[in-house]
Amino acid sequence: MRLTRRSMLGATALTVSMTALAACSKDPGTGGGGSGGSDGGGGEQIAADANDINAKELDELGEGGVLRLANNAFPANWNSFHTDGNEGNTTEMLEAISPVLTLADAAGVVSPNPQYTKRVELTSEDPQVMEIELNEGMTWSDGTPIDYKSIENVFKIMDGSKEDYGIASSSGYELVEKIEQGDSDLIAVITFKEKYADWLGLVSVMPDSLAESADAFNAGWVKEPMVTAGPYKIGKIDAGNKTVLLEPDENWWGDKALLKQVLFTTIEDPAATATSFQNGQLDVIETTVPATYSVVEPMIGQGNTLRKAAGPNWTHLTFNGAEGRPLADQAVRQAMFRAIDREEVFLSVNATMPYPKDTETLNNHLLMTNQEGYKDNSGDLGAYDPEAAKKLLEDAGYTMEGDKATKDGKAIEITYVYNDGSKTNEAVVPVVQEQLAAVGITMKVQKVPPTDLFAKYVIPGEFDLTLFGWLGTPFLSSGDSIWKTGGEQNFGKIGDEATDKLVDQAAVETDEAKRLDLINQADANLWELAGTLPLWQSYDFFVQNDDLANIGAKGFQTPDWTKIGYVKGSAKLEG
Repeated sequence: MRLTRRSMLGATALTVSMTALAACSKDPGTGGGGSGGSDGGGGEQIAADANDINAKELDELGEGGVLRLANNAFPANWNSFHTDGNEGNTTEMLEAISPVLTLADAAGVVSPNPQYTKRVELTSEDPQVMEIELNEGMTWSDGTPIDYKSIENVFKIMDGSKEDYGIASSSGYELVEKIEQGDSDLIAVITFKEKYADWLGLVSVMPDSLAESADAFNAGWVKEPMVTAGPYKIGKIDAGNKTVLLEPDENWWGDKALLKQVLFTTIEDPAATATSFQNGQLDVIETTVPATYSVVEPMIGQGNTLRKAAGPNWTHLTFNGAEGRPLADQAVRQAMFRAIDREEVFLSVNATMPYPKDTETLNNHLLMTNQEGYKDNSGDLGAYDPEAAKKLLEDAGYTMEGDKATKDGKAIEITYVYNDGSKTNEAVVPVVQEQLAAVGITMKVQKVPPTDLFAKYVIPGEFDLTLFGWLGTPFLSSGDSIWKTGGEQNFGKIGDEATDKLVDQAAVETDEAKRLDLINQADANLWELAGTLPLWQSYDFFVQNDDLANIGAKGFQTPDWTKIGYVKGSAKLEG
């Protein structure tokens, strides 16, 4: 069964873990983005269905070699179903060691992964019924079978009915009426209460040991993944040095892993990451800020290639509108939208980056500029106008006392929280700080350890303003929990009933044109709510060894770790 991308581009989501269950966030230590009109020598706009991973067939690749990769935050929890573990750096590692039941290509076309899945299909339209059939003979590393129970674990826990489980998102799962075993213990039959457009995004498995209790689910994988089932396995996790070494799993039943080792190293400072690549200590580097790109650009064409894709990822500011916080007042949030010059913010980070000339400003929360159905729904709130910002504050009862906006004698003071070492934030903070000060809003700054950003600050709501990226998937509704009032990923606690209704309607609408209309209605509401300010669509920029294949600027494509390796004859195979 294949599902074409078209309007189902998960531009609202972060990187969905191998579960494709929800959006997941990524620390912006390497930043990334593309809007605002930089030319940077980037050439023409990149199509949404194009990517650049140096695609090669298996017979073109050799066995051996070490792949050395970097990320910018060490996992706070290895359980990607958990809210603390549903983070981009973590899921990128888990994809190599855990079941990935479906694969998306560059165009967002989703198909069963033949290494795990025999079929995934709708067997009934009304009521909507999905069947998942797994391959025979698969087991988790603890010896338990990967079967119907592994699928059932996902649907029983992720529907939100178990309050003690800190799930990342219940989006889609809460629409399931029942899950039953099919004709064998490898078949699951899932019946929905109503139609769900992104049903393929729910396909996943979870080991029994992770599902057995809330304690196991919430805390059992904090230090390491206790169970794996992929082409690679954990060789060693060194939390002190923040490294993760993967090795081929001798019990793996599928196509043989090509690489001898995969080493992930957490490097929180992008400049240090660039130096490591320059010194030959990394084989790939994500180059989405000048701190990395400027260092490695001279290496392009010298055994290394720049690979680019216009993926579904985007950078934004999240506002915390929870009760009792300074930004609980919608008028203040709207004033901040008018006070922030997004073009200047973009250029502060990306002026020298290789973005296409005349790249559009991102004016939609749910669709990227190069996606079907994209509309600019920002209205006046997307336009920089500090005088209009002052008027919004004045109408809401604020007066200027000196250089500060006050109400009932209390000045507006907010705290911007970001991960220490993030070059994106280091560039953005002074720009936003100055622009807000111009309309009477004082912004304090708090830097926190990268591993703590989400687990201890963003998720618990210990911030007023923060910047990070949402990473997209082929499943638009995977990001619903970002926008719904009670959504698990609505970190700013901003929403309303009307938007919730539109998000829910879009999730179950299978007519493409009607769904796009609902999506754009919801987006227009999100601009009025002023909870998330889109900054730019984040392009994929990677500089990597010429001989490295099937990895890089992937866009929508799911990495297939059975095909990642070096081409035959490469000197890297001896490493």
